[in-house]
Amino acid sequence: MKEIFLAFASGNDFHKTILEESAAAATTLDRKIRPWSLEDPSGHPISNTVEHWIDKADGFVGDITHVNMNVTYEIGYALGLGLPLRLVRSVNSDFTKVQKIGLLDTLAHDSYDFQPKLREILSRDDQTSQWTASRKSKEQPIFVLQPSVVGDVSRKTLSAIKKIVRMKFRNFNPAEISRFTAPEAFEAATSSFGLFMFWIDGDSEDAIRNNQRSCFLYGLGRGLGIPSVLLAHESSKLPLDVHDSATRWSHLDNIDELIEDFRNSVAEELVQYSDEESPPSKSKLGKVAFGDPVAENEQAKLSQYFVQTESFRKAKTGNAHVLTGRKGSGKTAIFLRVRDVSRANKQNIVVDLMPDGYQLIKLKEFILDKLSFGTRKEVIAAFWEYILWLEIAYKILEKDAYKSRNDPETFERYEALRNFFNERVDTGEGDFSERLSLLADNVISRFSAKESEITDTGSLKSSEVLEIIYGHDLRNLRENVLSYLEIKGFVLFLFDNLDRIWTPGGFDQDDAQILVGLAEAMQKIERNFMRKDLDFRWILFIRSDVYEFLIAGMADYGKLSTSSLEWSDRDQLKILFNQRLLSGFVSSNSDIQFSDISVPLVNGSKALDFLIDGSLMRPRYLIRLFETARRRALTLENTVIREDDYNFALKELGWQVLEDLDREIADLINDASSFLFDVVENRASLTPEKLRYLASAKLKEDSEIEKLIDLMIWNGSLGVVTQSGKKFIFDVGYKRKYLANLIENNPAIQLCLHPTLVGIAS
Repeated sequence: MKEIFLAFASGNDFHKTILEESAAAATTLDRKIRPWSLEDPSGHPISNTVEHWIDKADGFVGDITHVNMNVTYEIGYALGLGLPLRLVRSVNSDFTKVQKIGLLDTLAHDSYDFQPKLREILSRDDQTSQWTASRKSKEQPIFVLQPSVVGDVSRKTLSAIKKIVRMKFRNFNPAEISRFTAPEAFEAATSSFGLFMFWIDGDSEDAIRNNQRSCFLYGLGRGLGIPSVLLAHESSKLPLDVHDSATRWSHLDNIDELIEDFRNSVAEELVQYSDEESPPSKSKLGKVAFGDPVAENEQAKLSQYFVQTESFRKAKTGNAHVLTGRKGSGKTAIFLRVRDVSRANKQNIVVDLMPDGYQLIKLKEFILDKLSFGTRKEVIAAFWEYILWLEIAYKILEKDAYKSRNDPETFERYEALRNFFNERVDTGEGDFSERLSLLADNVISRFSAKESEITDTGSLKSSEVLEIIYGHDLRNLRENVLSYLEIKGFVLFLFDNLDRIWTPGGFDQDDAQILVGLAEAMQKIERNFMRKDLDFRWILFIRSDVYEFLIAGMADYGKLSTSSLEWSDRDQLKILFNQRLLSGFVSSNSDIQFSDISVPLVNGSKALDFLIDGSLMRPRYLIRLFETARRRALTLENTVIREDDYNFALKELGWQVLEDLDREIADLINDASSFLFDVVENRASLTPEKLRYLASAKLKEDSEIEKLIDLMIWNGSLGVVTQSGKKFIFDVGYKRKYLANLIENNPAIQLCLHPTLVGIAS
């Protein structure tokens, strides 16, 4: 007899009765529906019992009416095992909470209103669509699901993974991409040799969203039988299904040991793996590998399809100091390619910094609270100069550790620098995020110690400020570094993820001042190099909205060489798409054309034009839109990507774009959070007057309302209806003032939201 396991959330007796009675009614002589509530776990650990029940089942039905961690874990586990899977939900309950998480609602499911309909659904055949496993990634074998809340634990863990595991990893970072769908989780799991995720205590929206993702991915990993770690504090109370199997930590010092165990498990998995374990896909569509929309997750393959834009050429030759672009425009891709090209010459020293979290919050709060304005600027500049010299020294010592032992010319200078560095460095040995955080804490401690000796830290002399920042004179460190570099090539400083350093609540003028201080420190170091006839290059990668609205007008900032990475040329985006697609075809060793895997037209437009129209001219959205459509087609066992696959993918992308752009707005106008959601609901007959009226519910100052409209124009969510059609910022060469003037000069002009946002409400 076949047995089908039925999982659902407990807590509602009426709902439970409907499920149990429907299961009984749908049971036949050769097929039994077994609700979990009728199983007997007596005398066994709950987690082991649930997994055993699912292991012995011939199929799985999960009720996703309510958000429930255990059910989500069990769905992931069943999917990992490859069981026939069916999802159901009651239309009588609000589905909004499930949709906000953006995980299980991305899976096809059957809806029921009451017992007869549910009985009919449960009586259907168990043959469901087969999920296609992704190719294993030996180049980046680990996948890390980062938490939405950055803290000491996640920072320490990521540092330990880099330091101890010493394998490149892929990751999902909620700071970069707001939604993590079930198909994406499946692809991440099946392409990995190890999975790592975090549990967050509490019942906040962020915690629930993170924990739902973690439970699903953890279930997938355990069902697939690959090393999987769900990290939780020893005092955390987890759902019964995962409570005993989660990896517990008690002190931060425990984490290194836990990561070492994880590394050993992953290494063993890699050794035992054979390419024959991944059977080739039978369909042409299944042989296409389009890649991840996040550049960090594509480091091993990026060179195969990277498009060399003018911004890249300027960055590579040192002719740009600030590279600006929207999130998802390709800044990190340029960061990685410039880094790798520069590293090809072993004489060059490349310092590539990508902080993971908000390391400077405490330092910023201390500066604002304790120091006068004049002292603030001096502290910021001195802090950055110190950390930059230390990072150059750190990179030299790391890079030339082996070479110095076998090169007499290098050895003496290396030892002098190493001894000096070890005597006085106070940044620790973790990754850059840890070193930056530790140095900020040490600087605050030294200021606090000085505060006990004087009444006003704002009255400190310049020499006293520098002594507090450096601890000692910086001159010796600087001279040791410059002396060593006389036998090297150029030094290149790359600084990305700058928006992740600041306060989570948003980016303000004080954060801009800290960023300007970083640029001034770079300029000062550049002058030091020039005096020694040495080559120093540096590039800061900054979000274009932050640069446009906060930094561009600041004193002396206009002197910097700036390059904008904005995509207005559709043909160039088509080249990017085709090169990426061609790379996927080549890696699959198949003679495949785009026409072999996709319908030619979508809603009357060419398929590629449809994709570009929906992407807001951002490569990340273009890649994600196509990948979502491709995954759906594979899941439904389509031989090509059909029109309904593309339309489904556009709607899913719409939710992500809505969340991403809303967060971008809130970063610069904190009180405007969720405003875009309001506009989508009230988008009919949208005029400047109506938009200002909607904004006035959140913002009281006219200047803030006008800034909000400017931001919406800038990020591409808001356009203007002209005689020649709808115009968004990427249609007018990113000339924000042109669209702003149209609105200002014609109060009755018709406004419009980008179609990708409108699509979610259709």
